[in-house]
Amino acid sequence: MSDIEIESEVVSFVVAAKEQEQVWALGSEDGGLVVVDSNQFEESDVLLLWDNEDNAKAQCRDEWADFKPIAIALDELLDEWIEDLRDDNALLGLNWNDDNVCTEIEPVGLARALSE
Repeated sequence: MSDIEIESEVVSFVVAAKEQEQVWALGSEDGGLVVVDSNQFEESDVLLLWDNEDNAKAQCRDEWADFKPIAIALDELLDEWIEDLRDDNALLGLNWNDDNVCTEIEPVGLARALSE
C-alpha cells in the first residue's frame, strides 16, 4: 500500500468510527480477541478492528469461525485500550479484508485521529 492509500484508509476508518461512536473486533466466548502477526514489524502483534459490524462478521470463518463481532465504544477504546496496547507494543489493524490485508497503525496514532 502506498502512503496515500494508507492515509485514505485511516481517514475512512476514522470517519465511520466517529459516526457510529464504536469500532468492531472479533471476540470469542472465553473473552479472547483476534490478533495476528504484523506484516510490517517482527515480533509485533496486531489487534484487528473494523469500522462496521458487517465487515467484521464477514471474517468469522475458517480459523475464526468461532468468533463473533463485538462492539467497542470509542470512549472505551480511547480510555481503556490504547495505553495498554501501546505498552504491549501492539498495533491496530484496520479493516482486515478477504485478501488478508489491513492497514497497521500505532494505537496512539489512531487515538489522535479519533480525537481530532
